[in-house]
Amino acid sequence: MCKINGKKLAEIRKENGLTQAQLAKKAGISETMIGFYEQERNEPSPENLKKICMILKIKQGEIEVFETDYNFLDSEGKLTSVLRRKDGFIRYTSPELTQKWIESKRKDSEQKMKTEIKNAFNSMFSFAGKKYIQINPTYINIPDWQRDTDNAKTTEIAENFENAKFDPIKVYVVNEMLFVADGAHRVIAVIKMNLLLPADEQMKILVEVLDCDELEAARIFLGQKSGKKNMTANDMYRAGIKANVPEYVHFKELFEKYNIQISAENHLLDNPVGKVTPSSAIMRLTENNREMLENIICLMKKLHWSGSDKSAFILRNFQTIKKLYSNFGIEKVNEKLLANCKGAVYYESKIFPVKSNAEVYDILAEEIAK
Repeated sequence: MCKINGKKLAEIRKENGLTQAQLAKKAGISETMIGFYEQERNEPSPENLKKICMILKIKQGEIEVFETDYNFLDSEGKLTSVLRRKDGFIRYTSPELTQKWIESKRKDSEQKMKTEIKNAFNSMFSFAGKKYIQINPTYINIPDWQRDTDNAKTTEIAENFENAKFDPIKVYVVNEMLFVADGAHRVIAVIKMNLLLPADEQMKILVEVLDCDELEAARIFLGQKSGKKNMTANDMYRAGIKANVPEYVHFKELFEKYNIQISAENHLLDNPVGKVTPSSAIMRLTENNREMLENIICLMKKLHWSGSDKSAFILRNFQTIKKLYSNFGIEKVNEKLLANCKGAVYYESKIFPVKSNAEVYDILAEEIAK
């Protein structure tokens, strides 16, 4: 079965001028089932999805929901999250202990290892001014100044390893031995992968050989993020929507339902009541407390806080009102705030200038107590 974005299917069907009945007849599927697909009550089989996409002249990826091993709400891999919660799991290992673990996995003598390293250097190749070799990952050492090993992360990399995802590991040479400057987690992940494979199928690892000493290698490690731009929340949102990642799709559907413009969205709404910036924290509310979040959105619209030029649909306001609901009850909070805190002027003068969540809570709690 294939997970799809039912709302998007309905939009594309209508754009093609087809009713549910007409699409069902062309695809040889019941009209009821097409309705279930669009309501996301059922998932189409691969065969039915293929027929629907052929009729609508679209690629499957345009409506198929992308399942990923990454948890966008917690900003970590799903396997990593599971392992970290496992009883007795050792989350971090020091560089010294990681080095001992690698040494325990070596099957060759030191002399053979040095011979193999020498042979690898004899086969070294250059590209764009950089030098590369392929080597058994257990031949790479972990210097004592490296980062602690996140054992859940190395397991996750091993489970999902693809060469195309990663840059080559960087190593430097001391006394004919290889030490990692950048990419220690990938080294350990490949060793873990190889432990599950027969000897003749075990993978060598591509490394970039740095022409530097240990001090320069440490400086390279410290500066590895220099010149790189981390993905912003907007970058993640646009990619998530394009790939039909459920968390982002649900976020988009909820806020557009209330005519709230998403700052990262290329599609501009007609006369939006306000603007919201995508964030993992608001997505968590969307996924875990959707009904409460909708109550808060409706309340803020009734309060006319959205009439202010200062955005009312921000995480601080959502979190504060959520706490007020928990402590005073939804009905009382709505009644008192609508009686005492209504209007864009009130929002701009009393709420927006405050920087502390606690202070916003106290201001509104005082109004509720009146």
